[in-house]
Amino acid sequence: MIVGATGVVLTSADRGNSWSRHQLDPLSSFVGVAACADGSFAALDFFHRVWIGDAAGGNWQARTIEEPANPLAITCDGKDRLWVVGGGSTIASSSDHGASWSTTVVGDDAMLASVQFVNEREGFITGEFGAVYRTADGGATWEALPKIGEDFYPYAAVFADRDRGWVSGLAGVVMQTSDGGKSWSKRVNEAGAPIYGLAIDRGAPLGVGINGLVFRVSGDQWKLADTRKATYLRGALPFGDGRILVAGGAGGVEVMTLDGDRKVTANN
Repeated sequence: MIVGATGVVLTSADRGNSWSRHQLDPLSSFVGVAACADGSFAALDFFHRVWIGDAAGGNWQARTIEEPANPLAITCDGKDRLWVVGGGSTIASSSDHGASWSTTVVGDDAMLASVQFVNEREGFITGEFGAVYRTADGGATWEALPKIGEDFYPYAAVFADRDRGWVSGLAGVVMQTSDGGKSWSKRVNEAGAPIYGLAIDRGAPLGVGINGLVFRVSGDQWKLADTRKATYLRGALPFGDGRILVAGGAGGVEVMTLDGDRKVTANN
């Protein structure tokens, strides 16, 4: 499933070989989507709504979310609870598919840009001014970890497990942790280009970014692996079989492998 501006939702039941287009409220602007263990989907609308869809990607219903201001990221944990982060250092959670929400404010006023659970109890949030938060009790409490850097703003973040994680920032900066966010080390990005999306493919990270660039890790360095015909790439979804779904500028959707084979599956 892919979501985008003007209320567009694209769904595929055959790993990107064909696509169906769903038009929701054209005034919506989707900034993220999450898949839950019960088969449902949740799409985050920047205009303070969370849209809930069924396992087939249909029957969408809008639920209002008052906080955080400027919602930026959404995930669904192993117990089917929704988590949304954004402005005001606010974390919102729902255990009833968005019908009601609880909020927690952590730290000073800052934008929280990513949220991910690596198992039912452990999760991470990254945000403005290098903020990193970790939960070990399923989100009941969030611990502030040492900052990545006061001037660091994460474009994207991904954790492979409770210890290993990566964040990308301005000017192509990529940072890595091997101790669950307690410390971070800068990694070489040979292209020096911004990476807008991160994902885990068969245990290893990959990134996509400006000018259709696709990156893989080789040793401690981020190497340019491929270039697609796009102004930018925003997200990547590995299928686990060597194929990767990428999406980005101008609504392009593409299934690719990193050996150069390419198949354009949609351009909506």
